[in-house]
Amino acid sequence: MTDAIVRRLQAADWTMLRDVRLAALASGPEAFGSTLARELAFGEPDWRRRIDSPSFVAWRDDEPVGLAGAVNRSEVDRQSSPGDWELVSMWVSPDARGSGVADLLAAAVVDAVKAEQAERLTLWVADGNARARAFYLRVGFQPTGARQVFRRHDGTSFAEEELAYDLLPDSN
Repeated sequence: MTDAIVRRLQAADWTMLRDVRLAALASGPEAFGSTLARELAFGEPDWRRRIDSPSFVAWRDDEPVGLAGAVNRSEVDRQSSPGDWELVSMWVSPDARGSGVADLLAAAVVDAVKAEQAERLTLWVADGNARARAFYLRVGFQPTGARQVFRRHDGTSFAEEELAYDLLPDSN
């Protein structure tokens, strides 16, 4: 497995969230709905608002090697149930991939949203990101059949597929 540890970020850790998120966008821009240029422009209030949702950083030694978070879908989409959560910002640094860091991050997110009485955890994975898709399937996410074309603020777009993890008792 891995010698990494995962820690949930607190409000005072907003600069850590910013730094790791920017590193993620720089190393894997094709995997995210946002862009490095867009998020470089974010100010302290933007980062503090983001850290209000569960955010986790994986550490190996003194270096951050992964990031994952969750958002309650009902806070951004009025049609969503309060029990619907979305895994967001999942990233593992290239040198830590395949080491179990992603497993630790996914488990931390699942545990956090279960504590919030989540019923379902979804995510969107970009077409062509076969490694990420295979990982999500391995840890229990299932295709929902939903697909979308995500349009970034910079005008670029990519196709993606929705996967879901059922969190209801006796479902996993």
